[in-house]
Amino acid sequence: MTMNIKQKSAVGRRIGQAGVSLIELMIALLIAGLISLGLVQIFGASSATSQMTEGLSRVQENGRFASQFLQRQLRMVGFMGCGSDAGRTVQHSFVNHLTRFDGTVPGGNKYRFQRPIEAYTAGVGTAPAELAGEAIVDGTDVLILRVLSEESTTVVSVTKSANDLTLLIGTPGAAFLPEPNKKVLFGLQNCRSADIFAATLSGTTPGSTITVGGATSPNVYLDPSVDTCGAAPCPWDFRISNAALNAKPLVGPSSLNAEVHRAEYLALFIKKNASGIRSLYLMRFKRGDVVLDAAEEFIEGVENMQVRFGVDTDATSDAAINEYRTAAQVIAGATNEAAIDDRWRQVLSARVGLLIRSPGRAGAPDRTYKILDVDYTPTDNDGAIREVYETTVALRNRLFNS
Repeated sequence: MTMNIKQKSAVGRRIGQAGVSLIELMIALLIAGLISLGLVQIFGASSATSQMTEGLSRVQENGRFASQFLQRQLRMVGFMGCGSDAGRTVQHSFVNHLTRFDGTVPGGNKYRFQRPIEAYTAGVGTAPAELAGEAIVDGTDVLILRVLSEESTTVVSVTKSANDLTLLIGTPGAAFLPEPNKKVLFGLQNCRSADIFAATLSGTTPGSTITVGGATSPNVYLDPSVDTCGAAPCPWDFRISNAALNAKPLVGPSSLNAEVHRAEYLALFIKKNASGIRSLYLMRFKRGDVVLDAAEEFIEGVENMQVRFGVDTDATSDAAINEYRTAAQVIAGATNEAAIDDRWRQVLSARVGLLIRSPGRAGAPDRTYKILDVDYTPTDNDGAIREVYETTVALRNRLFNS
């Protein structure tokens, strides 16, 4: 069949106009938009999941670290070598040369090592002098520990004169060493006695000496029962834990069975960092000094800390916990520092609750959290992930080494 000229022209026009119609274009744009929207939703969900996972990971990491650190430090409460602080107090074989036994505390609470553990609630209890300037978050608990370090070095010999004490030591470990030739706090103990004092370590090799002058700060020990001491520190030859270290060495360098440890002060509390985020802060002695360093941010994102104490309330201790109390309840009715010391010696365990948040937003809803027996509702509306971590630690030195 032959095609005429008019038909050919119409076919040519149809071929030149080939393409998509407006309806087809709109349908294509709609499909592309739906695909893009789906991709955006997938990306958003993936980003939210990533933020949630990262936030949860940070919370869990900080929670584990905080719990392990607190467990380790609390287990050292009452440690005095082969005897606990409670046992040595009963035996009158412990002398804190940094404070007076008549109840006064020259230089502040930081030196009161006859009280290895104590706490108070910020905004409710009275802060010790060394923490009075800290902007601690009201309603959170402050935990204070005064402990001997795990690391120690042996004592080869002890030399005492009227106002001086010199210890000849064995090989000090690297973890034990403070900076040589600077005054720091030490704890000297054997199975019969224990002493806390400030002294200077001469070096880092066997045969180095730890020397303390009885009249130098902060060794301010006064025995109110001895008139001859007057207002001056009692001479070292007069009393150092019942003079139990006077025994002459019998065999080898360890016959004194004495060791010397570093004496440490730790204050843990909650305050806001420079970014306005609540964090756990730590205050301790400066390295190579007997004064406290500025508080340092220890763990970011710790919003709240609550501590309860397992107390043996029996008149005659049976090393069994009768109930858990707040810090204020532990010392209720105690009217002086010595009585407060006695109350804290009744504590046999500590239960710590921490509320930890993620660093940034993670899409978590706001809700109320229970930290031990305290309800806490965040008001920041920041979408951060929050988790409560609780741990109970037995003060094993009081339970099993009294």
